[in-house]
Amino acid sequence: MTEEPTKSPLKYYVMLVIAMAFWGGSWPSAKIIVGVAPPMTIGFFRFLIGSVLFLILLFTTGKDVKRIFKRSNFAILFMLGLTGIFGYGVLFLTGMRFTTAAQGAIIAGFNPATVSIIAHIAHKERLPRRWQYIGFLLAFLGVIFVVGIQSLLDFQLDYLIGNVIILGAMFTWGIYSSVGKEAMKTLSPVEMNAGGALIGTFLFGMGAITEEVWTLPALADGVFWTNVIYLGACVTFIGFLFYFIGIRELGATRAGGFINLVPVFGTIFSVLILQDVLYWTFIVGLLLVISGILLINFPSRKKIPSKTEQT
Repeated sequence: MTEEPTKSPLKYYVMLVIAMAFWGGSWPSAKIIVGVAPPMTIGFFRFLIGSVLFLILLFTTGKDVKRIFKRSNFAILFMLGLTGIFGYGVLFLTGMRFTTAAQGAIIAGFNPATVSIIAHIAHKERLPRRWQYIGFLLAFLGVIFVVGIQSLLDFQLDYLIGNVIILGAMFTWGIYSSVGKEAMKTLSPVEMNAGGALIGTFLFGMGAITEEVWTLPALADGVFWTNVIYLGACVTFIGFLFYFIGIRELGATRAGGFINLVPVFGTIFSVLILQDVLYWTFIVGLLLVISGILLINFPSRKKIPSKTEQT
C-alpha cells in the first residue's frame, strides 16, 4: 500500500516547521538559562510545565490517565523518562554549560544518525540501499569538523568537553527513540510523552532537591522563567505534539525529514540571539551533517506503509 494522501498537507508541513524552529531555539535558550540556574532545577521546572500541559491535553480529549500507568506500562515509561527526558536532559544542559549554542546545534544534526544506529542495533532495521550508509560517515565527519578540527585550529578545552557531552546526549536520544518505538505498541504518542515526562520530572525533582532549589536566586529571575517556560511549553509540549501529529498525518519518513531543519534553525538563532561566531569549520560541519542525514533518508521506491499501518 502507498502512503495515504491528506486533504491539506500544507498545514502539517507548517506545524512541523514550527516544531523544528522551537527545537532549534532550545539551543540558545538553554545556553542562557544554564547561566542563571543549575541543570536539575532547570529540568524539573521545564518538564513539570510540559507534563502539566500533556495531562491537560489528555483530560480534555477524554483519555484515561490511569491506563497510562498500569503495571504493564510502568517499566517502559520509566525507561522513557530515564533516557529521553532525564538522561538526555542532564547531558544537554551540562554540555551547554561548556560549549556554545551554535556548536551544540550543529552536533544535534547528528541526532537522526544516532537514532538510525540504535534502531539498527536494537531492531535490526536496515537502510534500503547499502550506499546510503555513506550518510553516517558524512554526518560523523561533520561532527568531527565541529568537535575535532575546530579544536585543532582554536583549542578551547571547555568547548571540547561540552561538545563531547552533547554528542553523548544524541546517543541517549537514539536509545529513547528505540524505547519509544516499543512504547507506541500499547500507548499513543501523547500518552507516551505524558508518562515519560512525568517520570522525568520526578527524577529531575530528586536532583533539584540536592541543589536546594528553594534557595536559588533564579526563582526570582525573569530570565529564568522566560526560558524555562519556553523550554517547557514550546519545545517540550508544542514541539513534540506537532511532531507526532506530523507523523500521524504524513508518516514517519516524511515527518522525520524535517529534523534536518533543527541545526539550521539552531545556528541561525544562536547567531541572532547570542551573537555566536560561525567559523568556516562550523559551516562545513553543518553541510556535511545535513548531507549525510539527507542521504540516510533518501526516498525509497519500495512500498511505504500507510499512516494507519505505521501507528
